[in-house]
Amino acid sequence: MAIDLPPVIPPQASTAAKIENYAAISSAGVIEREVAGYTLRISGNKYLTDAQIDTIMGAAQTPAQAVNGLNQAYYQLGHLLVTVYYAHQGNVVYAHVVNGKLANIKAPEAIANYFDGLIGDEHLTRAEFDEPRVLADIKSQRSGVEYAISYQVDTDPQNFTMVFTESEIADHDATKVSLGANNLGNRFLGRYFTNAGLKHDFSNGVEFNFSYDRAMTQWGETNGGDYYNGYTLKLDTPSPWGLYGIEGNYVEYARDVGLVVAVPDNNGNPVPGDGQQESCLGGLNFVCDLLNGVLGGLAPAEEDNNGDGTVETQMLFLDLEAESTSIAVTGEQILSSDSFRRLSFSQRLEHIESTIDLEGFGRLLDEPQTTLELGLKYNRIMRLFSIPTQIVAQGFVETGLGSDSGTLGSSDEEGTVGIGRRSGEFVVLKPRASAKLNVVDWASLNLQFISQFSNDTQLPQQQQFVLGGSSLSAYLPGVLVGDSGTYTKLSFTGNGLPVFGFTFTPAIFFEHGQAWYEDAEGAAGNTRQLSDAGLSLGLSWRDVIKTDIVAAVPVGDDNIEQSLLDQAEVDFFWNMKVMF
Repeated sequence: MAIDLPPVIPPQASTAAKIENYAAISSAGVIEREVAGYTLRISGNKYLTDAQIDTIMGAAQTPAQAVNGLNQAYYQLGHLLVTVYYAHQGNVVYAHVVNGKLANIKAPEAIANYFDGLIGDEHLTRAEFDEPRVLADIKSQRSGVEYAISYQVDTDPQNFTMVFTESEIADHDATKVSLGANNLGNRFLGRYFTNAGLKHDFSNGVEFNFSYDRAMTQWGETNGGDYYNGYTLKLDTPSPWGLYGIEGNYVEYARDVGLVVAVPDNNGNPVPGDGQQESCLGGLNFVCDLLNGVLGGLAPAEEDNNGDGTVETQMLFLDLEAESTSIAVTGEQILSSDSFRRLSFSQRLEHIESTIDLEGFGRLLDEPQTTLELGLKYNRIMRLFSIPTQIVAQGFVETGLGSDSGTLGSSDEEGTVGIGRRSGEFVVLKPRASAKLNVVDWASLNLQFISQFSNDTQLPQQQQFVLGGSSLSAYLPGVLVGDSGTYTKLSFTGNGLPVFGFTFTPAIFFEHGQAWYEDAEGAAGNTRQLSDAGLSLGLSWRDVIKTDIVAAVPVGDDNIEQSLLDQAEVDFFWNMKVMF
């Protein structure tokens, strides 16, 4: 950290007369305890209980240890400006507790306004200091400076001045470039991707991030794809009131859609049948879901058009082009924080324009939408059943702010799943949680839970719940898609094994995911489930090279066609990134 917690104020030597004068005007009573043949007279105590004092005295073998124990106990409980003054007279040791006041702060202009609100605090706690420290620390790290904290004591021992002394962070690198490649695939097309990223920290605390993703369709396994380009730009800056930013994202891709369609006559004009394509090649269920309910707008095929009880079919290839543009403003504030816990409140206001055009059909999808997401995030470090544990609990509420337009809300056909059944007027709950239990010195047990629940509304494509790839590692992204769903992962992960300068991180895991469409009847509304189990191995070298290999096998499935599973199943995923 660039800004650590203030140091503990050591016990201060005084005289018995001064301490007795302070004790006489103190509202707190005098507590006496016997330590190693000495009488310890404690005055001014406001925060320690009798039981806590007895514990400290019982552990002390000398009066000096008792005084130091008292002083340290106040600091550990989070009282930063509590000081113990002591004096020795005969067989009596006097200890008076002074509850200090933060009279002033001396800090460079860059961070002074983060802590100005603490001036005048008569019982400064660790939590009160940590709330502005978190944001000031972000700015300091980005600026390449760090601060040492010390105290100056006024003539009145109750008044403290907190002093921040600035120094440069050694080997600070404000700019990071990353290059990567993977076979993680994509919900829409492709299997092999490359990416590039640029991060730069400005001296005023602003952080700039740019990333570019490209599908390498020439490498094979294109999944019908022609091209895919994704661009993301982010800017954010800390302030005394929170972390605020703006994000922009643009994605474009094109792919072929192969359909087996019926031929109703001998004129060579291919026409789909009853509105459901017989085969949807190379698109997983994403393209199939798009086309269902749209193809029925064409003339139906005639039964027995071959004159022998069969229907003649042929392959029809169509070009699909898609674009998605989004811009968002974000914010996050620290509501409460100390060394062991943190609670923050986040906001995200986003506008999205998403379109898909299909050759011969025109605009197949047009989903303009504005959304507002509010969230709470809670982190805590604790001991669970005597096991060091870190837990994270998050809850988000996302709502659509605009009325339906484009293809949103364009169909009133109840009980079906289709583009026109989607609505931009929705409310979605997103509970999430994770836990890391350090069960042994060399490994941890990890639990991850992600979920999404729509208010009985079919959601726009950008808000759908999607599993596969990094979640459900035995399948490509998009194997499960719905308006609502859950994902759970249990893993046993090594803490990192150093070998010849490299760090190996092995893990075994089990995953379960499920998804379903809202406001749908029959098979369309079924909850589809998948589970898998596998192994992963991470390899890293300093902060320069990082690579991961993940292999998983299916364990179970429910309400999913075998043909889809066969198409989506993969042997392994790999991901490699180089940073400099």
